[in-house]
Amino acid sequence: MAGETQYGLLGPLAVRRDGVAIPVPPGQARVLLAALLLRAGRAVSADELAFVLWGDAPLASVRLSLQNCVMRLRRSLGPSAAAIVTEPGGYRIEVDAGALDVGRFEAALAAGRAAAKAGSWAEAASLLAGGLALWRGEPLADVSSDVLAARELPRLAELRVQALEGRIEADLHVTRPAEVIVEARQLAAADPLRERPHGLLMTALYLDGQQAGALRAYQAARQVLIEELGTEPGPELQRLHGQILAGGPVLAGAGGAAGSSVTAAAAGPAPPAGTGRPGAGTEADPPERALAEVRYSLPPDTAAFTGRDAEVAAITEAVTAGTGRGGVVAIAAIDGMPGVGKTTLAVRAAYLLRDRFPDRQLFIDLRGHTPGQDPLAPEAALAGLLAATGVDPRYLPADLAGRA
Repeated sequence: MAGETQYGLLGPLAVRRDGVAIPVPPGQARVLLAALLLRAGRAVSADELAFVLWGDAPLASVRLSLQNCVMRLRRSLGPSAAAIVTEPGGYRIEVDAGALDVGRFEAALAAGRAAAKAGSWAEAASLLAGGLALWRGEPLADVSSDVLAARELPRLAELRVQALEGRIEADLHVTRPAEVIVEARQLAAADPLRERPHGLLMTALYLDGQQAGALRAYQAARQVLIEELGTEPGPELQRLHGQILAGGPVLAGAGGAAGSSVTAAAAGPAPPAGTGRPGAGTEADPPERALAEVRYSLPPDTAAFTGRDAEVAAITEAVTAGTGRGGVVAIAAIDGMPGVGKTTLAVRAAYLLRDRFPDRQLFIDLRGHTPGQDPLAPEAALAGLLAATGVDPRYLPADLAGRA
């Protein structure tokens, strides 16, 4: 389209109009443009832009300094400068749909997840690979802003890892295990405390006929988790390990792009008829049968815990009194606004009560306020808890009542 401007932030900042590169001067102009692009289509206040540009440095006139910076940026953009619109109290940049690589990547990630959820694995692999191809290096590579780096780089890096994990899983579904072993190994080595890459590596090795290698990969992951976190691998990874040991169909234990599972044809017995579970070579489980991630042990406690003495005492007293009356189950609930420390309080109380439950303590995140994720369905929560207590996931009832 004539006159269309394309912007790139997934690497060095890039601006192209009709295919021709538009140079943006280093320094404040690039920082300002990046800050506006990261909020494309929305007004950014003058105060926020000033903080991104100068931090807490004292300025004689923030308004005048910002106006001069915007003027220099507009001059460098030439005909594309019209995209920068003055708003009451700030500025906004108008970007055509698909003209910003960050937006295109996030759209590809969402579409890839949707395709995986629908079981369209070849489409998911293609969409996620296309999104990953937009990355040209480190995001904001030549944008000198500690504020933008701290605010945006961790988020973008996490999304990239999620896209890569999802693409590897999709490739496994379309039977390309040998092609992803190196990638999965590199991903697991880059973040050894993240369990999903370990599950993908184990699955890829096993599907490639390397059962012993898959078992060694599990032992390596387990050793790292125990040494660094003091915890055993989660139930999904343990379940995958057991399935590899049994030589049967495997389910990628780290969870899929949409919470789905990798189903593979492998030598070994299929589940009995009537269980509702797919045998070797069948389609993947429907999303509603996916297992929730349940920890076999409590999350780490915090040494910085202060206050809440009355609440801790009330919880421990209620549970202690309840479990002392002929095996009656005691339930304690904690209510409060998001971010006030409900989980931290629950974990602290659980550590104080841990000796009363020596066989096992289970922890499950119901995702009530997790950004970008829907709350966990009751069926999935019960499935994860049942699997964590030893029920073979292949034979779980399909309905909520059966699992309850």
